[in-house]
Amino acid sequence: MTAESATIGADKPRRIPLEAGEIAAEKARALTMAKGAFVVGYNTQNEWAWLIATAFFLGKLGGGFFAVSLFVDSGIGMLFGILIVAIGKSAAHLLYLGRWERFWRAAMNPGSSWIARGLIAMGVFTIFGLIYVAPYFGVVLVAKGSAAWEAVRVIALASVFVVMIYDGFVMSASPSIPLWNTSVLPVLCLSYSLLGGASLSLALQAMTAKVMEASSLETMEIGLIVANIIIVGSYISTMFNSTSAGRQAAISLIRGKYAAHFLGGAVFVGLIVTLLLALFFVSTGITAILVLAVIADLIGHFTIFFLLLRAGLFAPVM
Repeated sequence: MTAESATIGADKPRRIPLEAGEIAAEKARALTMAKGAFVVGYNTQNEWAWLIATAFFLGKLGGGFFAVSLFVDSGIGMLFGILIVAIGKSAAHLLYLGRWERFWRAAMNPGSSWIARGLIAMGVFTIFGLIYVAPYFGVVLVAKGSAAWEAVRVIALASVFVVMIYDGFVMSASPSIPLWNTSVLPVLCLSYSLLGGASLSLALQAMTAKVMEASSLETMEIGLIVANIIIVGSYISTMFNSTSAGRQAAISLIRGKYAAHFLGGAVFVGLIVTLLLALFFVSTGITAILVLAVIADLIGHFTIFFLLLRAGLFAPVM
């Protein structure tokens, strides 16, 4: 690890995370004056780093794994997706918050907070997802194929859809951080969720030799990688033509402080290498190649959202 990468921020489990826009406003107010003088220039957000990035990553990955596994009718895949969200994402949030009771307080205002909506969606998804998947393991809570079971599936899918996208809305609700304040982020979250889910599902199907499902997942995987390349390119291009803070954040990703991590990890490993390995796997069927493709995808997935958090700059206070 380079000295530069070692300086990338750490989370502080001290209080309930405010909506991103509230954090920005609070930070801007705090920086408005120093010893009676106005403060100008760019200020990096330091509230969210490793733990929040991990929570975002696990939420999207688990949600995507469940959704894609439901598409290919894989009970074990759906169960793993539920557990990744219910245990992994929840644990990362709890570590950030520091105390269990703060977790519930964060879900108290769904009318105006995407954090609250997301936490509620996680709970609904966990409950209804487990009810839906139970018959695959011989536990009949609701008869498989019944109208009630189909209703449970609809609720599970609706709630997991929110789980996959809500982190993007949490970030985009921040006018003071232009890099985040874009409607592209929820779309990017959904696309990466489905890509991660397709990668894990493809690995699972390949190991269980389900050729038909694996074939459809190969097409999905490649299509989603191409879609992500387009979305990421459009996102960064848009930032270069946005406000000065958005442009400065984009510069830090392309040729500044985070360029090596973004271009090397998120773009090259996470997208280009993953695409090449996926195409190679389609032509050869070698499981080891697929494993490498999944690893490359997961590295890129975590890296891009971690860097989007760290590269967020507050607009200058004038």
